[in-house]
Amino acid sequence: MNLDDNDKVYKKRSYYMKLITWNASMRFRDKIENLLPSTADLLVIPECEALKKWKANKHLQEINQFLWFGENLNKGIGILTFNDAFHIKLHPSYNKEFRYIIPLIVTGKQNFILIAVWSQLSKSKFYSYIGQIYLALKYYEALLKEPCIIAGDWNSNKIFDNIKRVGNHSIVVDILEKVSIRSAYHKSFNEEHGLETWPTHYFRKEKARPFHIDFIFASDSILKQMSKFEIGSYEDWIKYSDHMPIIMELNK
Repeated sequence: MNLDDNDKVYKKRSYYMKLITWNASMRFRDKIENLLPSTADLLVIPECEALKKWKANKHLQEINQFLWFGENLNKGIGILTFNDAFHIKLHPSYNKEFRYIIPLIVTGKQNFILIAVWSQLSKSKFYSYIGQIYLALKYYEALLKEPCIIAGDWNSNKIFDNIKRVGNHSIVVDILEKVSIRSAYHKSFNEEHGLETWPTHYFRKEKARPFHIDFIFASDSILKQMSKFEIGSYEDWIKYSDHMPIIMELNK
C-alpha cells in the first residue's frame, strides 16, 4: 500500500489515532492477525518476541516500524506502527536501568512522548513492578511536561499498595496527576483506582481471579481528544493471553 492509499484509508476512519496495548503472552507473530482488523496506528506489546523470530511471517509487510527491547528473544517489549501517519524513535534519554520502560518520540499527525511499559519482577522485590515505574518516572520527569502517553502492562493496582516497595500505585498516580496525566480508563468509566469493574488480566487465565493491572495514562490535552476506550472481553481473548487488549481512540 502506498502513502496515498494509506491517507485514503486514514481519512475514512472514524478516529484520528488508535493505540492498543496488549501483553500478548509471547509468540505475538502468531496472534497479530487478531489485532489487525482494529487498524491501529500504534501497538505497545509486552511479551513480544524479537523481529528476528518472525522470519517470513506474512504480516510483516503490514508493519511500518518495529522497535523491540529485551534480552530474551522470545519475550521482550515491542512497539509497532502500521502506517506513515506516525513515526517512532527511541528518546535519547533512555536509561537501560529501566530496561522495559521505554521513552519514545512520536511524530507525525500528532507529536507526543510515548512511554511503553512492561514492569518486571526484579532480584529485589523492593524495586519490582510499581517500584520500577516510580523510579523511571522520577528519572524521566522532564518528559512528563510534554504531551505524553504511558501505556502497557504495569503489573500494578492500588489494591497492592500495602506491599512494601519504593513508591506504590497511589503515589505514582499522584505524581502523574500533578503534571495533568491521568488514566484513560478511569476518565472513561468514572471509577476510582482500586475499584475497577473491568479487568485487564485473569490470573492463571481463571475468570474468577480478575485484576486491573494494564493501563493507558495520558496528558489532559490528549485525553480531551479521546473518543473511545475499550477493554477486550474474556470470552474473545483468553485463548490468546491472560491479559486483555486495551484500546484508545482519539479524534482531533
